[in-house]
Amino acid sequence: MADRENRAAEFARWDSFSRFARHIQFTGRYVWGDEERAFLETVLATIHDRDVHFKAGRTFYRAQLGVDFLDQKDEDGNWTGEEIVGFGAKRMKPLTDRAREGRANPTGIPALYAGTTVETAISEVRPWIGADVSLAWCRLLRPIRTLDLTKGHGRTSFAGPVFRHVMGGPDLTAAEKEEAVWIDIDNAFSEPVTSTDDRADYAPTQILAELFRSAGYDAIGYKSHFGDGEKRGFNIAIFDPDAVEIVACAPYRVESIKVEAKQNGNAWSKARD
Repeated sequence: MADRENRAAEFARWDSFSRFARHIQFTGRYVWGDEERAFLETVLATIHDRDVHFKAGRTFYRAQLGVDFLDQKDEDGNWTGEEIVGFGAKRMKPLTDRAREGRANPTGIPALYAGTTVETAISEVRPWIGADVSLAWCRLLRPIRTLDLTKGHGRTSFAGPVFRHVMGGPDLTAAEKEEAVWIDIDNAFSEPVTSTDDRADYAPTQILAELFRSAGYDAIGYKSHFGDGEKRGFNIAIFDPDAVEIVACAPYRVESIKVEAKQNGNAWSKARD
């Protein structure tokens, strides 16, 4: 028993998450081998300083593309125009029987995705300039225990000790492998989700989310690849949508989208005649 616990506390490799993800996507999704089971055990054993507790009454924000329109009439019942309003409370929650899949939930098992800032929530629906968006205020009905998956955001696991190891340097310590694996996990959850994604792309993080839920977490928090300026917002996936009530919803119109780019490779150039 002690030997098993010691093995579970150390990842086999620095790229253990990548190996797990490839297996789940391309080899076996529902029946796992020893390597996959050992990886999941080690994930749970190496959760350190990642608990965040949100109290009942905390408000998050949830966005959806689109708005509603209400007819306006005068005293005589004559139509005078339309008022733009946000979607109703029911529309702003995931469907309980037909939930669409995401990074933290498979099809049919709902999770409520929200953000800690208005900008974070709206940016996650990838709006275009001029798009109308409904933004809901989501209030927690009870305290939730959240796993913080923001620590490794924007970092690469293939750096420092890992790079030196791959180039023939010294073996990695347990702590160095652990740091690399958790960087990969954190970044996997912040990968953008699009309607064109292959469903297999979601499977590794869905399994991890279910693992975290089984370990007693009510939600996971992760960063976004879509910025919200300097507000330092993050996303949250709440496993039980009934832990939240929609207390308000307003229409928003996207006025601008900031794009920043940096060249990350050499340019090719046409040879001169």
